[in-house]
Amino acid sequence: MPTAQYPPDYGPHANLNEEEKKKRLDAMVTIWQSDTERRIEREGYRSFIKAVGLDEYRYSVWLRFPEWERSAVVGQVITLQRSPGGSPEDPALFSAWRRDPLLRTMPDWKVQLPNENVFNISVRITPGGLGEGSKWVIVMPKEMIPRYRPAWPRQQDWVAWTRLFDWLSIGIGFIRMMLDSL
Repeated sequence: MPTAQYPPDYGPHANLNEEEKKKRLDAMVTIWQSDTERRIEREGYRSFIKAVGLDEYRYSVWLRFPEWERSAVVGQVITLQRSPGGSPEDPALFSAWRRDPLLRTMPDWKVQLPNENVFNISVRITPGGLGEGSKWVIVMPKEMIPRYRPAWPRQQDWVAWTRLFDWLSIGIGFIRMMLDSL
């Protein structure tokens, strides 16, 4: 089955040179990491853990796809780690960006969300090795739903569209990066 070529970079930053795009991606990572750290402090650990799904899943991987660099994805892995006192309460954050050839087969989100310059999605994963069985779910970040609502009139459209791509493989790549960095 032939795969459609992914659309070209789009928007006012699409024609930046490679170095400028790398700087923008690095800045996205830094700002996102800082914003999430402040969110944890503001909301408190318990509320944050529940909001990102760590009360049910082992990993919450948030993905951001910029319109101006279609071959790149910025990801943030959120999981729980043991605190110095021994309790597994502290959220651990890992943010990075990477290029992935799989993104060239991703359906064009700009068709559904023409006014957005970044597409956000979350993958929540519990690996089978934890004795809970293997399960995962794709989630649209809650704070983005009101902005996406005009383009996604029905939940079944969202579900059908998300089945067209292997979000799990992209998310697992960031978990591997996090584990390699430890």
